[in-house]
Amino acid sequence: MTESNTADLLVELGCEELPPKALATLARAFFDGVCAGLDDAGVGFDANASTYYFTPRRMALRLALVEARQPDRRVERRGPSVQAAFDTEGQPTRAATGFAASVGLEVDQLDRLATDKGEWLACTLDIPGEPLSALLFPILQQSLDKLPVPKPMRWSDHEFSFVRPVHWLVVLHGENVIDGELYGCAAGRLTRGHRIHSPGPHSVGSPADWLDILESAFVIGDHRVRRSRISESAQAVGQAQGGWTRVTDALLDEVCNLVEWPVAVVGRFEEDFLAVPPEALIASMESHQKFFPVLASEDGELTPAFVVMANLDSADPAEMVAGYERVVRPRLADARFFWEQDLKTPLGDRLEALDRIVFQEKLGSIGDKVRRIASVASKIASFSGSDAALAERAALLSKCDLVTQMVGEFPELQGIMGGHYARAEGEDPAVVDAVEAHYRPRYAGDDLPTGETARAVALADRLDTLVGIFATGMKPTGSKDPFALRRAALGVIRLLTEGELAIDLDELLAYSRDALLGQIEISDQQLAEVRGFILERLKHLWIEQGATTRQMNAVLAAPVTNLPDLRARLDAVIGFMAQPAAESLVAANKRIGNILKQAELSDYGDIDPDRFVLEEEGCLFDAVSSASSALPEQLASGGYAAVLTRLAELREPVDAYFDKVMVMDDDAGIRANRLAQLHALKTLFDGVADFAQAD
Repeated sequence: MTESNTADLLVELGCEELPPKALATLARAFFDGVCAGLDDAGVGFDANASTYYFTPRRMALRLALVEARQPDRRVERRGPSVQAAFDTEGQPTRAATGFAASVGLEVDQLDRLATDKGEWLACTLDIPGEPLSALLFPILQQSLDKLPVPKPMRWSDHEFSFVRPVHWLVVLHGENVIDGELYGCAAGRLTRGHRIHSPGPHSVGSPADWLDILESAFVIGDHRVRRSRISESAQAVGQAQGGWTRVTDALLDEVCNLVEWPVAVVGRFEEDFLAVPPEALIASMESHQKFFPVLASEDGELTPAFVVMANLDSADPAEMVAGYERVVRPRLADARFFWEQDLKTPLGDRLEALDRIVFQEKLGSIGDKVRRIASVASKIASFSGSDAALAERAALLSKCDLVTQMVGEFPELQGIMGGHYARAEGEDPAVVDAVEAHYRPRYAGDDLPTGETARAVALADRLDTLVGIFATGMKPTGSKDPFALRRAALGVIRLLTEGELAIDLDELLAYSRDALLGQIEISDQQLAEVRGFILERLKHLWIEQGATTRQMNAVLAAPVTNLPDLRARLDAVIGFMAQPAAESLVAANKRIGNILKQAELSDYGDIDPDRFVLEEEGCLFDAVSSASSALPEQLASGGYAAVLTRLAELREPVDAYFDKVMVMDDDAGIRANRLAQLHALKTLFDGVADFAQAD
C-alpha cells in the first residue's frame, strides 16, 4: 500500500436523535462491520490509525489511508476433467463449453492441468481490482443491516427501516465524494451542525477537516473529547458552588450521548427535601432527570444543588436554570412522598407481602427465602461469636424493602432503603447495617460488609441461592446464569477469605441444605457439585490474582474446605516455590508418590531404625523425626510458611537418600521399612499441599 493511491475515508450517517443507551454499541458495530468488509474485499487501510465517532445525531467513521481500489488478482480456475470435457469423438461437451463461457474463453484457449487424479481443464485469469467506489456502498449497507438495532422504525413512505430516520450522508475519500445512496440519502460533503446554534448545512472539504468544521458549528464530534469536557465542566461548576459533583460513569456516558454542545449550569432545590435519604434524591436526579448531584465533598453529604449539562449556550441562562429547577421539584416531591408513605408500614409487617413474590417455583417465595436465610445466618453468627438473634432479625428484614414504593421506583436502592427504614424504626445498629449491606459485594471489586452480622446475612443469602438453585437442577451452562450463581460463588469466596471467617465450606453448605429441607430434596451429589462449583471459581480467582495452576492444584488437593485456611496454604506454597530447595523437594515428592503408588500398600507400618542398612537412611530418619516434633503444632495453628521453611531443610538428606538408597530392595523387610520411611516423609509434605501436583 503506497500513499499515492490512498486517502482517508470519512463516512457520516446523520439521523434524528439516536437512542442514547444503544448509541455507543451501534457506532462501534458499524465501524467494526465496515473494517471487516474492507478486509474481506482486499481493500487495504491503516487499521491502527482508524477510529469512529458518534453524537446524538450522527454515527461516523474515519479510516486512514484507504486504497482507491482492490489490488489486481491472479486466479487459478479448474474446470471439468478432460475425460468429462470431451466425448468419444473429441468434441467438447456441455461441461467444457459451460466452463469456458464462465471464464470468458473458448474451449481451445483453456489449459490442461495434470494431477495424480487425472487431467483437468484449467485457466489462469488476471482479474483487475474493482474501485473503492464500486465496493464501498454494499459494504456500508451490509454493515448497517447487521447492527443490533433495538427497535427499527420506518419513516415517510420508504420500505426500509433503521433505528432513526436518516437525513444526511457524507462519504469522502480524500477530497472526493464517493457517489452512492443509503436510506434514501445521496452521499455528498454536506454535514449538519448544532440544531439551534448552527444547523447548516456545512461543507466538508476532506476527512481531516470534519471535526473542526463540526466544532465551528457547535458540535463536538469526538465522543471521547465530549465526555471528558462534560466531566471536567461538571466538576468545575460544582467546585464553584463549594462542593463536589457526583459524576458516575453510567450517567456520564448517557449524558454524553444526549448532548452535542455541552454547557454546564447549576440549579438548586429547597433544603426541605434533604430530610429524604440522599440516595433517593440522587437516584431521582440521576435516573429521571440526568442531572449530576452536588455533594459537600467527595464523601460528604448531599447539598441542595445539581449540575445540568445543557445542549446549548442559552441567551437567558437564568430562565433556563429556572426551568430545570421546576422540572426537578416534582421528582424530588415524589421521592419524599414514597419515603413518608413507606415509613407508615414497619419493615417487619411487610414480611407477609414477600410471601406473594415468587423466588423460584420449586424454592417458594421471597418470604420462604428470608426465613431460610435467617436460620443459616443465626448459625453463622453463633460460630463467629456474634449475636445470633440479631443476625436472625436482620435476615428477616433484609428483603422487606422490596415491597416499598421507593424500591419499586428505584430498584437499585434495594438494601440501601431497607437500612434507612430500619434505622428510622429504631432497629439495632447491627441490624441496620446488615439490611443495608448484605447485598455487597454486588460486583467484582465492590466493598464487603464490615459488620459480623452483615457478613453472616450476606453469606447465608448467597449460600441459599447456590444450594437451592443447584437442587432444582438449574446449574449455569455456558453464558446462561439467570440466578447469577457465579457472582454468588465469588461473593461466598470473598466473604469467607477476606472476612477471615474460618468456618468450613462443607459445614456452611450443610446449614443451607438443612434450611431447605421440606421444600426440596438435596442429594449429597448435588451438595458436592455446589462445593466443586465454588472451589472452581476460587481457583480461577486466585490464578487471576497471581497463583499458578499447579500451585492451585497442589493446594486444592488437600482435604480442606476451609477457605481462609486454603489461602494461608497457597501463600505458603507460593513462598516455598520461590526457595532454591523447592524444585528438588517437589521432584522428590513426586518420585515418592509414584513409588508408593506402585507399592499399593494400605498400611505402611512403623519405621524400624534397626533395619537401616545405609547411613543415608538414618540421616533422613533423624531429619524427619526432628521436623515432625515441631510441625503438628505449627500445622494446627496454620503456620504453613514456617512448616515449609522447616521442610526445606530436608533437601540435603532427601537428595542423599535417593542418590544412595534403592527403595525397592529384594529383602521384603528392608523394602517395607524404606516404604514406611518415604510414606512418613510424604505425609509431612501433604500436611500443607500435594506437592506432586506442583511440579
